[in-house]
Amino acid sequence: MNDVVSLTGALGYAVIALAAAVAWWSARPLVVGSALRRSGENQARVRGRGALEAFARLDTLVIDPIGSITDGEPRVVGVEPIDPEHDRSLRWFAGALQHGEDDPVAKAVSRLAGRGGATNVQRLPGIGVLGTVDRHPVRVGSPEWIGVEAEDDGWGKILAVEVDGRAMGRITVADAVRDQAPTAVAALVADGYQIVLAAPGEAAARHLAGAVPGATVVSTSERSSAEVTQGLRGEGRQVGSVGRARNPVAIPTLDAPVVTDALAPEAIGVEMTDVAIHHVAAVLRLLRGARGRLRSMRQAVLVVAAAGFVALLFTPTGPPDIAATSVAVLAMPAALAAPLARWS
Repeated sequence: MNDVVSLTGALGYAVIALAAAVAWWSARPLVVGSALRRSGENQARVRGRGALEAFARLDTLVIDPIGSITDGEPRVVGVEPIDPEHDRSLRWFAGALQHGEDDPVAKAVSRLAGRGGATNVQRLPGIGVLGTVDRHPVRVGSPEWIGVEAEDDGWGKILAVEVDGRAMGRITVADAVRDQAPTAVAALVADGYQIVLAAPGEAAARHLAGAVPGATVVSTSERSSAEVTQGLRGEGRQVGSVGRARNPVAIPTLDAPVVTDALAPEAIGVEMTDVAIHHVAAVLRLLRGARGRLRSMRQAVLVVAAAGFVALLFTPTGPPDIAATSVAVLAMPAALAAPLARWS
C-alpha cells in the first residue's frame, strides 16, 4: 500500500514537472509569435538563438537609409519650369521622351506623362537623350548640355529640359525621404535608441541631417559602416543594424542583431519584407516589450509549479492527490495566457 501511495505522489510530481517544462519552453515561441502577429502588415520573422535577448539589450541602431529612411527607388522630387505656365508642358515632353528607358532615373521621369509619340530617339551616355515628341524636338539631360544653370548638391540628379530649341526648366530626381521617417526616428529616440544614419556620401549626409532631425548622420565616404559600428561598440554601446541586404552601403552584422529583408543563415535578427523605418520601429517596440512578457510568463509557470508541489506535499493520497495534480497541470495554460491577454 505504501508503495502505491509513494508511486502516486512521485507520479504527481513528475507530471507537474513535465507540464512546467513544456510551458517554460513554450513561452518564448508564444510571446514572439504574439508580438509578430501584432505587427500586422510588417510581415516580420525573428531568427537566431538569443535574438529576443539581443534586441532587448539594444541601445543604438546603425541604419542604412536607402530603402529604410528613404523610398529606395528614384522618383521626381522637384519640377521647376522657367515659366510657371509651362509646368504641364515640361512634364509632358520630358516624360513622353523617357518612356521605354531602363535607367531608373528615366523611369522616374517617364511617370510624369503618358506614353507619347516619341520618335527618332537618341541616347547619349552620360549626357542625356534627344528625340521628337508629337513633332516637337525635345532634349532631356545634363543642365550643361541644355545650357541651364543648376546647383547640384550631389544628392539627387538634376535634368534640364529643352523643347523646340528653348530651355523649359529643370527636373530633380532623387531617392526621397519617407513621409513617416522623421516621426518614426523621433519615436525610436524616445524609446531610448541612439539613431545613426550611414549616408552614402557627403551630399546624402547633408540632406538627411536636415530631413531627419534627431538622428546622427555620418558619411561612409569618411568612415565605413564597419568602422562606425566598431567605434560605437568601443564606447560600450549595444549596436544593431537596419538595412536592405542588396544595398551597396553594407551594414555589417558582426555578432549584433540585424533587421533586414534577407537575413544571412548565421545571423541573428528580424527578417522583414519591408524595412521602412516606421515598420521597423513598430516591430522593435513589440520585441522590446516581448522580453518582459516572456519573463512574466515564466515566473507564472514557476509559481504554479511550486504551488502544485506544495499542494501535493500536504494533500492526502488518493483522489485529492490526483485532483491537486490535475489543477496544477491545468493552471499552466492560464499562467501563459494571462500575460499575453494583458499585452494584447
